[in-house]
Amino acid sequence: MKAALLKEDLSIKIGDVPTPELKRDEVMVRVRACGVCATDVKKFTGASGTPHFPFILGHEPAGIVEAVGADVDKDIQVGTRAAVAPVIVCGECDGCVSGLVAQEGMGMCENYHVVGYSGDGAFAEYITVPPENVFPIPDALSFRDAALVEPVAACANGVFKALKSPPGKAVVLGAGFMGLASLALLKLLGAQVLIADLLDERLETAKMLGADAAVNPGKVDLMQMVMDFTGGKGADSVLCAVGVKSLTEQGLAMLAKAGRLVLLASGPKGTKIEVDLNNAHYYHPVITGSVSYTAAQFSWVINQLAAGAINTDLLVTHTGGLESVEKFLTLTTQQEGLKKVLLMGGD
Repeated sequence: MKAALLKEDLSIKIGDVPTPELKRDEVMVRVRACGVCATDVKKFTGASGTPHFPFILGHEPAGIVEAVGADVDKDIQVGTRAAVAPVIVCGECDGCVSGLVAQEGMGMCENYHVVGYSGDGAFAEYITVPPENVFPIPDALSFRDAALVEPVAACANGVFKALKSPPGKAVVLGAGFMGLASLALLKLLGAQVLIADLLDERLETAKMLGADAAVNPGKVDLMQMVMDFTGGKGADSVLCAVGVKSLTEQGLAMLAKAGRLVLLASGPKGTKIEVDLNNAHYYHPVITGSVSYTAAQFSWVINQLAAGAINTDLLVTHTGGLESVEKFLTLTTQQEGLKKVLLMGGD
């Protein structure tokens, strides 16, 4: 099969590799679309290691079921259109058997494996995964948009952690794809949202997605804008879609009493933030991370995208074939555009 191969010199070459062997308890999916993610960029730039070279990136796939292993007991038919959740859990660790994975996300498994991260991925014609990771999609959902299910589900996990009932006023720090997708979900669920970014073109996209306020902290006093937006009480929730120490600490300072700070993005290894002990004691802020998604959230996002609840045309800025992998990775490092999606005979 054809695949985009990350070589030891960190270049990308299109080459022929063996089609993965289908095990009796697996499903083979012919990849029709796959999103390009900042996590892919970490390996492309050498910031994160790979288990071997050459390596196949890609963990946001959608496609068509090509074959089903003999021992698969889940009702999956050949020809089924599907989105694939790339985080494969063990089903045996404390996180899996206690219900933590079902409640908090697949990343709570102690032995999880990720397609395109800890093993070869979906910048290729075929992948094999457990049946539990295959989620059928309706005909109303294009393969291009089905490739957004994985990253939008990761945002949904953070948004559900951030939301109060009833939804209040939220701040999103960073208007890249994750920040904008979080904005769209927050608006869908009834929150009022202020979003901040240093790139004015991204703020224009945020406005089209329904932002109640879109501000450039390089031009205005962000803290003052947040206080004005919230009537002086602070934000009910802040989602950090950028993993920067100073911005995270600023986000914490923006919170109202019992506000929630959700870390959607990681930072450089060893990054630490400072917390005012008295503030934590008296005002009860909640600080939590968000990684991956639950199966229920993954399915929910499929339904929302299929219903057209999010304007995906504003989020997908580049599409191309397998030969576009290196270009799309480079554009992502340069903060050019938003989501890039590979289309391999898909739509």
